[in-house]
Amino acid sequence: MESLEIDSDLTIDEKEGRIRLAFDRARKDIAVVQAKIDCKQEEMTILEEESAAALAASNSPGPSSHQQPSNHVIMTGHPGDM
Repeated sequence: MESLEIDSDLTIDEKEGRIRLAFDRARKDIAVVQAKIDCKQEEMTILEEESAAALAASNSPGPSSHQQPSNHVIMTGHPGDM
């Protein structure tokens, strides 16, 4: 931008065109970054919901995969058959 102020070979229309082009590129870059931010926010929301669901499932009463092992042997047949 500073070079446009110094360069006297370009007409004002050419300088304005270059400035517009630079601003258009900046707007496009901002839009891309904003889209990435929005996408990451959606991903974070999904992960938070999944995490909350997993936490709720692990805190619910009922059979759990984290039960303490017992030293009992479960027999399914009649003792006389063994």
